[in-house]
Amino acid sequence: MKKAFTLVELLIVVVVLVTLMAVTFRLSSIGSNQTARNKTVSRLQKLENCLSGYYAAFGTYPPVRLHGSRNYTLEVSRHGIQNLDGDAQPLAWSWFDQSNHRVTDGTKEAEDWAKVEAACKAQPVDCRYPFSVGDGSGNGWNNYVTAISEQLKKKLDDAGSGATDEQRTVFSAGFDDGVSQNIGRHGAGRDLSEWREVQLFKFGLMSFLLPRYLVMMGSAETLYSDYEQWRGNNSCPSDPLTGQAFSWRTLREKATSEDETDIARVANIPSQAVTARWMPNLEKICNCSHNYKLFGVDIKDPDVSGIPINFNLEVFAPSSGSGGEGSGGGSTSGQYILDGVTIHDGWGREVYYYCPAPYQTYVLWSAGPNGRTFPPWVSRDKLSAQANACVGYWTEDDIVNLRQ
Repeated sequence: MKKAFTLVELLIVVVVLVTLMAVTFRLSSIGSNQTARNKTVSRLQKLENCLSGYYAAFGTYPPVRLHGSRNYTLEVSRHGIQNLDGDAQPLAWSWFDQSNHRVTDGTKEAEDWAKVEAACKAQPVDCRYPFSVGDGSGNGWNNYVTAISEQLKKKLDDAGSGATDEQRTVFSAGFDDGVSQNIGRHGAGRDLSEWREVQLFKFGLMSFLLPRYLVMMGSAETLYSDYEQWRGNNSCPSDPLTGQAFSWRTLREKATSEDETDIARVANIPSQAVTARWMPNLEKICNCSHNYKLFGVDIKDPDVSGIPINFNLEVFAPSSGSGGEGSGGGSTSGQYILDGVTIHDGWGREVYYYCPAPYQTYVLWSAGPNGRTFPPWVSRDKLSAQANACVGYWTEDDIVNLRQ
């Protein structure tokens, strides 16, 4: 008579294996979260060192201007742009089950979160600027668009049939013939209220912590001399060697020169040179597409590859038509890709910064593993019980470094 395992014995073995696998995956998840948490805390601490250095130099923390509003009840476009002229609509909070502490309607939660996220980013961390491509052959722009198009195609292929028509429209925006997505009155069918909020330059936290002339001046000279958005946020400095005022053209040429003496003249402008004090804290933690070596420090995160665009309003041309600066008009024309520098937490999401006037205190934080957070300036006492339960769920895993 041949001996064999009984069905019960096989079931016991299967149960044991499944249990061991569950424990292994659980421990792996815990370990992964802990690694991400440690990375986040380390980066927040390094950013705090930078902010302390800035305060010591200027007597305030970086006075980042509002980009949008701190009102988390305003409607937002599909690109996350607040409608500043729209009516405030309170969040529903009906997507959350208090008794079971879980989300019951992911779609409605996402709608509420889009509003809250836009408000939390009212003082952005990222600095953005146009990067015009040239390789000497006249094909630089086409090569760059081709590279991005390949990434877009891969993203759509990965999404497969799950990609909606709207997502496909967003992913492919700006990549049709002639890159016809223009800001202003002729926005290829785009809502003017959306185009009005798109900016060639965004002066977020990183534009204060980095030597912005060396980082943000890689594009066409006319953007700095003619475009009000740059001139309104920057005064043309003086040459530290001669004391004579630079022109924006000369400053741009020296900032992008390969001659070390030219670069040094820009780097030694006092507002740029002071950043060298805290630059070591930014070594290899910045999310950016280009390799920046600033005062001998490589700031690019080596884990970041490719072109860090978020597949929305990234490729455009400032309109040269009528309408003035407010609607995207002006004397500047041409096609540009928005580039930028920011800081991500251990989960690959941008961190948040809140610093109210007179800029003597700030909050620097990460949304944690669940990717949700809530504005620290909103009093929880004024929220309903339902809202408090939802906000508690969103913020329970936040990582906060608070300076008062």
